This record gives sequence, structure tokens and C-alpha cells, in this order.
Amino acid sequence: MKDADSLEGKVYMTSAACMSVWADALSWANKHKEKTTLDPVEADNLVVLSCQVTDLAILNDFKTMEALQQENPGKEYFISGCLSKREDIPMPELVQRLDTPRENYQFLEDLTLVHFEKPFWIDDFAEGGDEFEQGHLFRNMYPLRIGKGCPNKCTYCTIRVTRGDFEAYDAARLEEEFLAFDDILLIADSPTEKQVKEWCAIAQKHGKPFSIRNVEPSITVRCKDELIETAEQGLIKVYHSPIQSDTPEVLRNMNRNVGDTLETIAIARQLKESGVYIATNIIIDYKDMGQDFSKVYDLYDYVSWNPLWDGKWDQARAEQRFEKYLGGK
Repeated sequence: MKDADSLEGKVYMTSAACMSVWADALSWANKHKEKTTLDPVEADNLVVLSCQVTDLAILNDFKTMEALQQENPGKEYFISGCLSKREDIPMPELVQRLDTPRENYQFLEDLTLVHFEKPFWIDDFAEGGDEFEQGHLFRNMYPLRIGKGCPNKCTYCTIRVTRGDFEAYDAARLEEEFLAFDDILLIADSPTEKQVKEWCAIAQKHGKPFSIRNVEPSITVRCKDELIETAEQGLIKVYHSPIQSDTPEVLRNMNRNVGDTLETIAIARQLKESGVYIATNIIIDYKDMGQDFSKVYDLYDYVSWNPLWDGKWDQARAEQRFEKYLGGK
């Protein structure tokens, strides 16, 4: 697998991935502006930053790459991001794998250096819409990278493979960046208890709010007091914790902690009462185990969903599921 530093000539990157991968690539692009271009026509290397959380996302990655190849022949083509780590999934013809580029502790002075694809699951998505509309949440915030990877081992998740070794970055070294930019979103695949508590303290110290995503229920529970205190001071804008389900039987089957998840839902309600915008993820169609998400939708301001996927890539099946869930968008 190649790395971005070894590429010769100009590099164009477009992200069909999550905020974490996009922010990683932005850190590299801001460090290496001389190698980065916003125009795929003038680029020597075309890179699609990818997601592999479901087969729907993988199919979209490949569609994005196919469009780039058709519009820009004769280039070097790379899939980067999480899908590049899936050695069990073959790349399309002429497409190579590229390790996710990143430069730790790099200020992101220019957020346009890596193109951000429109969310493929949203009809008629338009840039510049309300920040809380579907597909817009977090999109225009400043992504402050505080870590990558995840130490957990949920049965349905491959992050520990696709994002590499778990890393937590030094909050003290990031404090200057936190103060330098507005509308801060703390970026990590799975923030730790120490990180959440540190950033609550930093926010209170400076009286500056933040948003945060991907805080697991177990961490939310252990940080309850700090989160509520920070929220009551008006210093948490958006809080995202992925519950995945509120059905105990399903949670047990997922190897997730039932008590922590249900308590996280209660904490989310308290945060909302303090003015925090609360968001979560759910997994639908989980092994034909009946679920009613009405209470989740009633409580949470923003709910993202993914259909369960068995992790085995089958393009024909992916296309069928794409049609089923997204109407062939």
C-alpha cells in the first residue's frame, strides 16, 4: 500500500467518507499545499477517501471513483480511507490502495483542500443548508482531530482494522488550535473518558463551546457529571453518542452494554434539557430482531441509521440493497 508522501506530482482528494477520514486528509493537505490541487484535471493522482461501514457505502465509493476515472482518464487512481484497509475487498481495475494521509497537530487553515462529496443517502442535498438538516450535521464545523481508532471490539464493527492502531492526541498541544478557530467539532473515532473530561475542562477554562461525536455510551456514563456541568454552562453545542439500539435483547446480541446504553439515553435527555442538540446512530434490520425506534426519534434531535451488513462484499447484492434502502440514488 502506498502513502501520500510517496506520490509524484499533484494530488486531488475527494471524500466519500466520514468526518474523521476527511479531517485526516485535510491535515495532510494543509501540510503539503504545494502537492495538493482542487482541480482533478490538473492532478496527477486522484484519490477517493472511502467508507466501508456498509456495502451501500462501498458501492458509493466505487461509483465515485468510476465517475472520476471517466471524467479524468490517464491519471493514477487511489482508494484511501477505511476501504483501502479491507484486503478482502478487491479494488476496481487500475485503482491502487493508499494509506489514509494525516499530519498530527496540523492547523487546518483551508477546509476546501479536500473536496467533500455530497451525502449519497440524501435526496436533493444542497450545500449551505440549515446546519441541522439531514446530511448537514457537523459538515461545516472546524474538525479538531483529537484521536483515531478505537480500543473496543463490538461484533458488527471493523474500525480497529480500518483505522489502524488507537491513538489519543495530547490535549495540551491542541489547545492553541481549539482557541484559533470557531465552531469546534472534536474529531475521534471513539473518544476516551480522559479525553472527554479534558475537553470539558478546557471548554470551561476558556468559556468556549465545542461539539463532539462518536462518544460511546460507556464513556458517556463515566463522564456524566462533567458533561452535565459543561452543558449547564452552555459549552456543549452538539453531543453525539451512538446507541445503535434501545432494545436490550438487540444490544446484548451486539455485545454492547445494555445498562450503559439505557443510561446514556437518560443522560442525553438531561443534556437536551440544558440546551444541547443531541444526536445518535442506530442499526436497522438487525437479524430480524424486531425493533421500534419511535422513542429514539421522539427524544433525539438527529438520528443517523445504517442497515446491518454481514461484512461480506458482494456487488450484486450491494446494488440490490442500495435500491431497497435508497431507491437506487
